[in-house]
Amino acid sequence: MTMNGSRVGVATRLPSYRAAIAELSRSATLVEEARGAVAVVPGVGDWWQVLLSARDQGAAAVVLAEPEMLPRELFDGGSGPGTWPADIPVVVERPRLRPDLVWEAARARQGTRARIVTVECAATAAALDDVIRDGLGWVRSLVQGPLTLVAGSCAGQARMALLDARAADGTSIPATLVGTVLDGPGAGGFLQVLALGEVRTELVLDQAAGLVRLETWTAGETLGAPQHYESSARLTLRRTLEALSSGQPVPDLEDLLQDIRLARELLEPPKTEIDVETRQSFVAFRPKCR
Repeated sequence: MTMNGSRVGVATRLPSYRAAIAELSRSATLVEEARGAVAVVPGVGDWWQVLLSARDQGAAAVVLAEPEMLPRELFDGGSGPGTWPADIPVVVERPRLRPDLVWEAARARQGTRARIVTVECAATAAALDDVIRDGLGWVRSLVQGPLTLVAGSCAGQARMALLDARAADGTSIPATLVGTVLDGPGAGGFLQVLALGEVRTELVLDQAAGLVRLETWTAGETLGAPQHYESSARLTLRRTLEALSSGQPVPDLEDLLQDIRLARELLEPPKTEIDVETRQSFVAFRPKCR
């Protein structure tokens, strides 16, 4: 591993990660080559091939920064993303699905199972697929189990999905997702997630407004998550350094690919269309966030 004293080398050209290295200067240092270092891979274009290249160049770990959706043909062609070898960790930066925020949501629920999860999301046409993918990631994280697409519809400016989520004990938990295209170049990603049950969890994330609010309602009190001031890049780099130090496996890449596959099932044919009766029931049933 590339070291400078006790510091781990990090190879990156991204300004956000160069800033994170400066803030973590006791444990990280900027280097030019990926060999033996943490390689930061921008999540644009065919980032899967860049990940493979970083591994082949001898990187000790890889950071995947804000990945975009991968095209369906990478999954369908048989040569695309598969099981990542366990020899080096891949830590994924997903600002809309920060692990510290996910941890806060799970901690506040105190092991109480959600009975239904709903997601409403909105973004520009170019960004909506990525926001939907992260919305699905929130459902997966809150139920702590895999999701299956029951029915989906993509028409014009809207996306709708009915999902079946499976808790760790095999319990089926219904979930819904609605996505809407926003007009205007300044329209950022918006997510509103609601988990209902004995405990109610509500997340509101508005990237354009810089708003993140996570609240939990129990029988006796309302809990608000503390504000997280650490940047998304710094959090991701810190988690990567911790993974290298501990040797513990990191599920980030597997979780990301799972969310992408499910999003692709909804967003691209073949898919099961929602009939009119189901659509009307869906609209009537879908609970509203406060």
